[in-house]
Amino acid sequence: MEHRELRAAARNAPAPVLAVFTGHVHKGSPMPVSTTCKPVSVYRLEGGRELADYLGPVEDDVLFDGPVIINGIEGRQVLGTRETDRPAWADQVESLTGLALPELAGRQPWTVVLLPVGEWTFALTFGGAHHLLNDELVDQSFGLSYAIRRLDADRLGTVARAALDATARQIQTSFPGGGDLGAFGLEPYGEMVTRVAGSADLSDLTYGRETQRKHQIRAARSLNLPMSSSPAAFTRDLETLTTIVDEPDEHSALRFWAQTRPLGKRHPLLPDLERRLAKALGGDADAGPLGFAWPHNAIREAESADSFKLRRAGRSPVVFTREDGLEAIVGRLSLLNPRERIRLLRDASVTPCEDVEGQYQLRNQIALRKWISFETEIDHSTYCYHQGEWYRIGEQFVDQIRSQVAELLTHRADLDLPTWVPTGKQDDEHRYCELVAEQAGFVCLDRDLANTPFNRRLELGDLLGPGDQLIHVKWLSQATAASHLFVQAGSASWSLRAEPEALEQLRAKVRAADPERELKAPSSVVLAVAGRPWTVEKLFTLSQIGLLRLNAEARFLDTKLEFAEIPFLDKKTAKQMRENAA
Repeated sequence: MEHRELRAAARNAPAPVLAVFTGHVHKGSPMPVSTTCKPVSVYRLEGGRELADYLGPVEDDVLFDGPVIINGIEGRQVLGTRETDRPAWADQVESLTGLALPELAGRQPWTVVLLPVGEWTFALTFGGAHHLLNDELVDQSFGLSYAIRRLDADRLGTVARAALDATARQIQTSFPGGGDLGAFGLEPYGEMVTRVAGSADLSDLTYGRETQRKHQIRAARSLNLPMSSSPAAFTRDLETLTTIVDEPDEHSALRFWAQTRPLGKRHPLLPDLERRLAKALGGDADAGPLGFAWPHNAIREAESADSFKLRRAGRSPVVFTREDGLEAIVGRLSLLNPRERIRLLRDASVTPCEDVEGQYQLRNQIALRKWISFETEIDHSTYCYHQGEWYRIGEQFVDQIRSQVAELLTHRADLDLPTWVPTGKQDDEHRYCELVAEQAGFVCLDRDLANTPFNRRLELGDLLGPGDQLIHVKWLSQATAASHLFVQAGSASWSLRAEPEALEQLRAKVRAADPERELKAPSSVVLAVAGRPWTVEKLFTLSQIGLLRLNAEARFLDTKLEFAEIPFLDKKTAKQMRENAA
């Protein structure tokens, strides 16, 4: 059918039903209020630059690029259009209906206005123009800082957050009618709020003065809120935004959102932090704790890998195991100057492999920076390098975390575990679990995976103790290994509670090992480790956060969390003993 036939068909189609506002307002509905304000997306950027520095390369068609004057302040506006392609769904629709669609490609207009006000430069973006901003100059905390001080904690609409642990999971919760802070299930530890929306007090701004009402705003790096169309009132509003963001937040119920924040790419402490990280990568233990961690998008592959391959960090690849991963990486990077070490974090890569020789990849290469964890302290604040990003954790927050973790670690399990003598084999942990299972009352579960509708390969635990304790075993060769243990224990606990198949399979495994033993449910979850003791000093701050999150989940599931330290022989001594015996 030709385009003219489509138009004719449209003329003959039934007329659409239109909803028309008649001016009648139901009793109790808010009356429309006249205001000069319209919603706009506002970004705050580092001040003192040439306005051209705030925008990246513009590949779209530019219709105007020049100075503008707003309330006597010279700014810059760039206006353009972006070509839109033929929709991806067009071919399928034509194939299904047999009708030839008209030309659907077009152009989308956009504009960005830059205006220096005080010590900052503000950017107003329309039509998706935010993609033009130089991200390194954007104030990453601006939007959330305003939201913390002005959102109504009892009428939040949306909260999005990301976990600061090995899973890096992201969750968004929304209540169309609004909900109080407690309704969102936010955890006080281990989660970073990334985006929010809700009812805000705008009485300091033009909109609030004109309407005497609150308004729904959205906040992340930027703010989306109603701003005046009057130049004088508009610039006053920008000044007010900075004043509000710089206010203390101790009276806000949302202030804990600011306890853990990512650092911007141009944060003034980044050079010092990278110097410290470079020293640690060169083998300087005094620079701060360094760890080999799993990237959030490769946890399953890393857990099952028999080796890892480091590429583009020298003339030839380096193959290593999880036990000697940090030693292998530091050994290669210590040969380079500090600046080259930081560069290689971005350029080098690590690949998990399913064989000891590193010949068969379990997945594609992942940048080395995703595999490294580091922690240091500056001016009483803790800074963590995690998944390739820097985070600041406030002093009081860290003290509170350490105090609660120290108390939690006093909950010890009553278990008599044999000494772990490392064998140097890839299946060293499994060999130890089999050794423990030789003792009365213990059952080895290691490598005996469960299969449920939601988890095709679920490790329920490594051992079952004499008192039906579900025991997770790990050799903590480095502080970051604890985070993987917490994730494993948490996944198993949730599945045993939420999936009947998981608990039934656990019972079946126990009956297979001891036909006379009947398991109702695990009495507790025990984290049993060797290689280092259970102390606050031996755990990364982010690992401590992960442990508190695991404990909160255990309490929600009505599960007791306990700890055990396995007697062990250090790996160096065990290796010497094997060599002497040979």
